[in-house]
Amino acid sequence: MSKKTSPQSRPGRRPRRMRAGGTTAGRAAAPRPTPEQQAPTGLRGRLRRYLPVVLVPNGVVVLVLIVLALAGLLFTGTSLAALPATIAQLWLILNLVPVSAGGIVLGVLPLLPAMGLVALIARRVHVAVRDRVSMADLLVLALSVVVVPLVLTFIATGMMWDAGRVFDVGPPPVGQAVARTLLVHLLALAIGMGGRLWRALLRRYSAPEWLVDAAATAVRILLLLSAAALVVMLVLLFTGWSRQAELAAIYAGGPGMVGSSLISLLYLPNAVIGVITVLLGSEFHLGAASISLYAIDLTALPPLPLLALIPAWAHPWSITLLLVTSIAVAYVLSNVRFNVRQTLATSAVTAVLVLIFSYLTWGEIGHLGTGGPMIWLTAGLALAWTAGIGVAAALLGRLADRRAAKPAKPAVAPETEPETDPETDPEPEDTIEKIVDGEIVEDEEVEAEGDLTGEGAAEEAEEEVTEELTAEPKEEAAEEETAEELTEEPEEETADDPEEAAESQEDNGKAEDPERRD
Repeated sequence: MSKKTSPQSRPGRRPRRMRAGGTTAGRAAAPRPTPEQQAPTGLRGRLRRYLPVVLVPNGVVVLVLIVLALAGLLFTGTSLAALPATIAQLWLILNLVPVSAGGIVLGVLPLLPAMGLVALIARRVHVAVRDRVSMADLLVLALSVVVVPLVLTFIATGMMWDAGRVFDVGPPPVGQAVARTLLVHLLALAIGMGGRLWRALLRRYSAPEWLVDAAATAVRILLLLSAAALVVMLVLLFTGWSRQAELAAIYAGGPGMVGSSLISLLYLPNAVIGVITVLLGSEFHLGAASISLYAIDLTALPPLPLLALIPAWAHPWSITLLLVTSIAVAYVLSNVRFNVRQTLATSAVTAVLVLIFSYLTWGEIGHLGTGGPMIWLTAGLALAWTAGIGVAAALLGRLADRRAAKPAKPAVAPETEPETDPETDPEPEDTIEKIVDGEIVEDEEVEAEGDLTGEGAAEEAEEEVTEELTAEPKEEAAEEETAEELTEEPEEETADDPEEAAESQEDNGKAEDPERRD
C-alpha cells in the first residue's frame, strides 16, 4: 500500500474556523430579535416602543367614533357642519365626561362603552409589559397612557367650545373632564399591569406584597356583589313584569321600544352599581326620587325598561337583603384567611373602588336633577361592612389556630406510678444538691408529717435505735483500747527491770498512806 492510499498518511481534518457573523453551510442563521423583543434605550427608543401602545387603540376608537357620527348625522338628516361637535361629544361620553346640548346637561353617562375602552387599553398595556420592562419603560408607558387621552379630551373640549357659537352646545367643566378621563385610563393602566408587575414594584420599594392579594380580594368582593345585584334585578323583572308590559304598550312595539332597550343595556352597569348601593344600606337618587331598602319615593321617570324594574314601594322584608351583602363579604374573606392588617387593607381598597365607581355614575340627569349614589355614605358603608366582618373573621381564625396548636388534654387522668425504693431509684443530682443546701427541708418535713401509713416514721425510728445500739459498743471498745494501752506499758517495764518495779511500788504505797510518810 502506497503512502497516498494509506489511511495513516492522510492528514486529519482541522475544525473550520468561523468568522464573526458567519454561518456554516446547511445551518440556518439564528433569528434576529424583533423590535418588540429588543430592550429600548434612551427616551427616543422608549417613545418609539411604548407610544404606539396607546396611540393605536385611541386612534382606532376615534375612527370608530367618526364613523358613528357620520352614520348618526346621515340617519337623522343633520348637516355635516355638526360633525366635529358630534365626534367631540362621543369622545367625552366614552370617557364619562358630562356633555350639554340644548340647555340640558347629562352627567350620568353609560358605563358599558367606557368599560370596553378600559378593556382595550388594559389589554394593550398587558402585552407591552408581560415580558420585561424597566422603571424607565414603565414611566414612559404610564405617561403615554395618561397624556394621550388628556390631549384628546382637551381637543374635544375646544371643539365643543367652538361649536357652541353655531349650535346649542357647550363645553364641559374642565375639572370634571380631566378627573374622569384620568380615572378611566388609570384604571386601564392598573388592570393592564397585572399582578406580577405590581408585586415587583412593591418588592422594589420594600412594600408588603400582600397588598396585591388585598386588592384582588376587594375586586372579588365587588364582583360577587355585582352578581348578587344581577340576581336581584332578575327577581324584580319577574315580579314586576306588569310594569314592563305597560311600558311596551306605550311604545307599541315600534322602534322606540328597541331604542329604549338599547339605552337600558348601555346603562346596565350603572344599574348594577345602584343595586349594590342599596344592598350596602345606602341610597340611590334619581333627581327627587330616592331608592333604599327602607323606603322608596318615586317621581315621574323616563320610560326605560331599566327604570321600570324599580318597585313602587319597599317591602317590609326588604331589609333582609342586607344578609346578601354580609354573606358575600364573609364568603370571600373566609377563603383567604387574612390577618387584621390585611383585612383593613382589603376594606380600604374596597371603599376606594366603591368611591370611584360612585363618582363616575353620579351627575346631572337633565331636568330630573342630580342622580346617582350617595358617594361618601356608600363608600363608608362598604368600608364598614368589609372591615367589620373581616376583622371578626380574622380574630376567630386566630383563636381557632391557637386552639389547634395547643395539645389536647386526655379525657381520663393517667394512673400514678408506684413509688420506688430510694435505694434502687436514687434522686436526681439537682434534687440532692437542693436537699444538701437545705432549700427544700420544709417540704421533706411536711411530707413526713403527712404520711398516713407511718412507714417512714417507723423506718426513721428503727434507724435511730440501731445507731444508738451501735454507738455504745464503739465507745466501750475505745475505752478498752485506751485501758489496754495504759496497762501494757507498766507490764513491759516490770518485765524488763524488776528492781525498779519494786521501788515504784514502795513509793506508791507511801503516797497512798500519809501516816506512814509521817
